[in-house]
Amino acid sequence: MPVRLVAFMVLIAPLATACGRAPEPRAETEPDRVAVAAQPVFTGSLRAVVQATGLVVPAEGAEFLLVAPEPARLVEVMKAVGDPVTSGEPLVRFELAGATSDLARQRADLAAAQARVERARAAVDRARDLVDRGLIPRIERDAAERELADAQDGFQRASTGLKNAEAAMGRSVVLAPFTGLVAARLHNPGDIVQPAATDPILRIVDPARVEILATIERIDAPRVLQGATARIPNPQDGSSIPLTVTARPATPTSAGMVQVRLAPSGPVPIAVDTPVAVEIDAEERTNVVFVRPEWVVRVRDESVVMVAVGDVASRRLVTTGITTDAGVEITSGLKAGDVVITQGHVGLEDGAAITVAMR
Repeated sequence: MPVRLVAFMVLIAPLATACGRAPEPRAETEPDRVAVAAQPVFTGSLRAVVQATGLVVPAEGAEFLLVAPEPARLVEVMKAVGDPVTSGEPLVRFELAGATSDLARQRADLAAAQARVERARAAVDRARDLVDRGLIPRIERDAAERELADAQDGFQRASTGLKNAEAAMGRSVVLAPFTGLVAARLHNPGDIVQPAATDPILRIVDPARVEILATIERIDAPRVLQGATARIPNPQDGSSIPLTVTARPATPTSAGMVQVRLAPSGPVPIAVDTPVAVEIDAEERTNVVFVRPEWVVRVRDESVVMVAVGDVASRRLVTTGITTDAGVEITSGLKAGDVVITQGHVGLEDGAAITVAMR
């Protein structure tokens, strides 16, 4: 009997212990929150910018291609690339075979014309004397006077021809038409050169008178207006060199591109023929919603902006308009007052729990 009682109590003790202890409630864990930075969208005005490639070129009248006046041998070239030149300074000297032979012929013609005049004048004096003495008829005197007049006319023509030949010989030395510098030298002494723009000897430019020749897409041509402001970077200090569009875009090239000329408002410390990046101010949009370009994420063919809605991230598909350094226009998907996630938005899931730090 005592043995059974002990066994019963041993069995009951664990059961009582188990029944008397209430189960502990399971704690619910909060989701991890992503720390992000955010700020409201911008509203205001944006100026569209047309990006273009450009080239520094001489302005009208600031470039001189030195070409031979006729087929000639180049005797002397006084300047090298980069050399400064002064207006009226000799640049090259030619051996002009045609001009030389023409000068010799014109001198011979003038000498012959002079001799003819002297003979005709002597004949007139003799005829007049004989007529006065009644030895020959007046008709012979008249003929002698006509011969003298013809000889004098011939002398005048020969004199003009000689002056022209001397002027042609003067073309053997070419002078600088303005002050500038030598941008290119394409021939050396001894070369045979042709009187064609495709065979220049020197290219002289005035570095103080330059402009920018920009190339833009044909689709952007209506957006670029005469008088529009523009700029190129200054390679010396990174500042902007202001420009002005001087004319509407010209007829498109065969490649579908359009050229635009822009004038600087001051000196351009960039050498002629240097390529430059050009920004041309186009249309202005007012009272628009816009964000910084880096806040917009491209996902396949869509533009996405992450918006903070309380403590939850919301994925918004947006439609963009013009893009400038100041921002990207948002034409749909955002409205004034929306808070855009500016840091931590890349890779952030739609609906993710967030902790927002406003900037």
